[in-house]
Amino acid sequence: MIFQIHHRITYRYTRPVIVEPLTIRLRPRSDGAQRLLDYRCTLSPIPLHLCEVVDVFGNAAMQVSFNGVHLEVCVDIDARVETLRTHPFDYLSLDERATNLPAVYDREVDKALAAYLHRAGSDPAIDQWAASLSNSLGNQTQSFLLQATEKIAREFDSSNRYGGPPLSPAETFASKRGACRDLAVLFMDMCRSQGIASRFVSGYVHEPGRIGTSELHAWAEVYLPGGGWRGYDPSRGIAVSDQHIPVASGPEPPWAAATEGCYIGAASESTIEYEVKVESVVT
Repeated sequence: MIFQIHHRITYRYTRPVIVEPLTIRLRPRSDGAQRLLDYRCTLSPIPLHLCEVVDVFGNAAMQVSFNGVHLEVCVDIDARVETLRTHPFDYLSLDERATNLPAVYDREVDKALAAYLHRAGSDPAIDQWAASLSNSLGNQTQSFLLQATEKIAREFDSSNRYGGPPLSPAETFASKRGACRDLAVLFMDMCRSQGIASRFVSGYVHEPGRIGTSELHAWAEVYLPGGGWRGYDPSRGIAVSDQHIPVASGPEPPWAAATEGCYIGAASESTIEYEVKVESVVT
């Protein structure tokens, strides 16, 4: 599938401010599951300095800085992407220790995945919920992943919440509702409770027939020996294939944020406006 993406982010301030160096993570991945065919980032005002970098978790990022003071900063992204993975289960598991739960990785792999297995805290209710689901499926990893994805989509209300970081897994579990980023974080915590490395992903999803603009989307990926990183979208209840377009990922949501920065000045408030369009291209 080939998709044309347009993403505009506009920051507005009530008074002129100094915009601190800004990190932009909006270049779609280009790897074995997806090819970036074309990409253009236009910034207004024109930055004083721009540097393309690869961050600590392998994301393509842009570091930009501006001169003077500004009432508005606009980031315009245009990209054309070809997604290649039509079958989300097109792999052979190479380590039986990870096909049964709780999963166990090879020692060296486990060290490399430490950040993706870390839990800042655990909620006994989530641990019990995940363990019960695993036991009901014969402790099979692939079945657990798909059923956990479907279970969250079925039992939790998916809602829009445009501002703020993701809720904690405990908060989302207790309220039985959340935005896509909240549900992704809950799914990640379930996976980590069972020894499965997981990471947070930001990107786009194609929604045929959608009226109006789309939004930046969030889901999760898990690491499976033989399969590498594989995506699961708990807000839609599906394993990820060629309708999702990943952009950035990290062990925690801030590492996959589309933009990161701050400003200095006397502005009483700032606003952010988003415009996202994802359209399929007929070839």
